[in-house]
Amino acid sequence: MADPAAARRAAWFERAHAANAPPQAAALPEAWQAALDEMKRAYCAGAWAATVVLAFALAEAAQRRGATDDAEFDWLRERRNRVAHLGADYPDESELEESAAGAVRIALRLAYTAAWR
Repeated sequence: MADPAAARRAAWFERAHAANAPPQAAALPEAWQAALDEMKRAYCAGAWAATVVLAFALAEAAQRRGATDDAEFDWLRERRNRVAHLGADYPDESELEESAAGAVRIALRLAYTAAWR
């Protein structure tokens, strides 16, 4: 990765992955892993809105498997709706970046928790 910003984002993503996947985590289903890989590429590229949308897709798949209420999932849904529906309250770049980081952490936690079951 020649871009220093992309390299920093990739290092952050790896730390977030390590912090949110339990030790000896079960392998994710193939489609989930594909979504995780896309989410990582989007995050590393600084494509914040795409990261949020992909994180929600992964988290929603996990929620469907686990079917438990989760306040963070609700937060993520609200963030996804803001970027997907392009309303008047579309977040600025700084808020998008913060939302993307939160979305990554939530999606990783939910996906690995659901895969563990």
